[in-house]
Amino acid sequence: MATRAPSLALSFLLATTLGAFGCAPVPDDLEDLGSEVDGPEPDESVAQEGSAVTGGTVAQAAANSCSTGSVKALSLQIIAEGNCISPGAYAKVPSRKNLTVNSVVFPYLEKPARDRLVASLDAHKDWNMTVNSMLRTVAQQYLLYTWYQKGRCGISLAAKPGNSNHETGLAMDINPASTWKGSLQNHGFKWLGSADPVHFDYVGPGAVSHKGLDVKAFQRLWNFNHPGDKISVDGDWGPQTEARMKKAPAGGFANGPTCGQSAMLELEGDDSDG
Repeated sequence: MATRAPSLALSFLLATTLGAFGCAPVPDDLEDLGSEVDGPEPDESVAQEGSAVTGGTVAQAAANSCSTGSVKALSLQIIAEGNCISPGAYAKVPSRKNLTVNSVVFPYLEKPARDRLVASLDAHKDWNMTVNSMLRTVAQQYLLYTWYQKGRCGISLAAKPGNSNHETGLAMDINPASTWKGSLQNHGFKWLGSADPVHFDYVGPGAVSHKGLDVKAFQRLWNFNHPGDKISVDGDWGPQTEARMKKAPAGGFANGPTCGQSAMLELEGDDSDG
């Protein structure tokens, strides 16, 4: 994802929805995402070079890998816990023959965005879409921000954990953007513009900002697994949360989502081809 200034990103996000949604205003709870300047995840060639990480902590994954997939198991627990807190916040994008999802991508959006993306895909079955980035959890964003700070893994820019719009369940980077731009706009997605030509945010019907939900989900999981070392569950990224993230198991906590293992199973969703 190309570099962009926060004011430019926010101005595009707050603009009215185009296409089929005419001049409908962006929902009130999207008016202050507070997202920072962000960048892309490592490309697949870089990610694969440092992806052989098994076990260990998130801090060790940050030091020894260049793949956000190194915290996949923990990220899936965070996504599931987010759905415990706010059902439907993160819904899996089902497979489609005209959809390719890169191996480092977590294919989840909030349900309204997921459903409208699928509608766009199904309306143009002879077009092909590749997703290079979609949902990121706070664990993934911690990796990206650490690599950015240390000049590792080709990351030249990253938002602080909790402050990337990719953590909201509304954002995705796709190619070829020019092919899909019109259809996605007609289905409620906002193109960020020439500053970041591959990036789209969903601002259509049902869109809500889940900013901070992934942080809150991690905090709840930490407390669930460490009753003697609890931290505030406020959805804010701060020193206490950062310290626990460093110590958290990249392979996931012993105890998963607080609402039960069914939350993990629900992440699979509808995976049928269209």
